[in-house]
Amino acid sequence: MPERTADLRADDGSRLAALWRTPEGGGPYPCVACVHGLTLDKSIFDGFVRVLEAAGLASLRVDLRGHGGSGGRLEDQGFLDQGNDVRAAFEAMALQPGADPARRGLLGFSMGGALGALAAFRLRPRALALWSPLLKTGPWDEARGRDFGPPQGGLRTIWDGIRVHERLFSEAQALDPFGAALAWEGPLLLCHGAKDRNHPQRYSLELASARARLARPATTYFPPLSGHAWKPESERAQRDILSAEFFRDTL
Repeated sequence: MPERTADLRADDGSRLAALWRTPEGGGPYPCVACVHGLTLDKSIFDGFVRVLEAAGLASLRVDLRGHGGSGGRLEDQGFLDQGNDVRAAFEAMALQPGADPARRGLLGFSMGGALGALAAFRLRPRALALWSPLLKTGPWDEARGRDFGPPQGGLRTIWDGIRVHERLFSEAQALDPFGAALAWEGPLLLCHGAKDRNHPQRYSLELASARARLARPATTYFPPLSGHAWKPESERAQRDILSAEFFRDTL
């Protein structure tokens, strides 16, 4: 199937490793930019983009700076730096061969969900999907501090001994992805498993209820068995199908 490397650059000139995938034919196609979570990379979307393709949508999956094949060191990146990479990817998607710039969507997983919610007002995608999103940055910061200790020398140690810049947390704490997702007036899809220990599902449930009160309903998928890694496979597959249908119907 048609897939090519996309030449993307961050605002500091670093290369952002990205893959552009389209259905067969010339397009133009509605398209979705896929943003991974902290310490992950674009490969988490490898299966999903095939589901998008089958639904007639193109996709751009990108490694943020310090992740996967992209330039930069993770321990140098702040939360705002990662957000700027989301902007670079979303804007570059409009220039890819076969893309329809007027029909662009944005998907974020985990920390990428927080980045996507915050970026939506500036980037104005036609539709926004959040998988297991980080919505409450204060509790996230507190939990990681309890689990892994305070910053040392401007760096914080997180899971698997990985070190990240303290700005990743301090800048995230100064922002409000929950409020951004609540205020978003476009189509929103929320997918969040009940057994997620990284980012509790209750915040997505709270968001869906709050949006309903404001007459901004969200499409939701809240399966009972999935944790942050989306197992069992049956719930992951259903998430992918529902997400592709959501973008097909809203872009």
